[in-house]
Amino acid sequence: MITVLLTLAVLAAVVCWVCASPVRLAAAAGVLLVTHPAPTAALTAVTAVAVTGAAGVLAYRLLRAEGWHLVTVQRPNLVPAPVGGVTA
Repeated sequence: MITVLLTLAVLAAVVCWVCASPVRLAAAAGVLLVTHPAPTAALTAVTAVAVTGAAGVLAYRLLRAEGWHLVTVQRPNLVPAPVGGVTA
């Protein structure tokens, strides 16, 4: 049992080390894609569906709870400054 726990701790440390750098994470994803393309594509599709579903649920709950809010941006009327750059 101790061996299993130590193995899991080492695996977690390696995963954290890989995920700490975008370059290492991209390299690991590339290796995974080359060595196991079908599971990688399936995992990517499942993740995309899950993230899209979660965003839809979040948007639905937000709009249902607070309603629609139209946000307008009022920009100031920018008038060119006179020569010399001083305005009264």
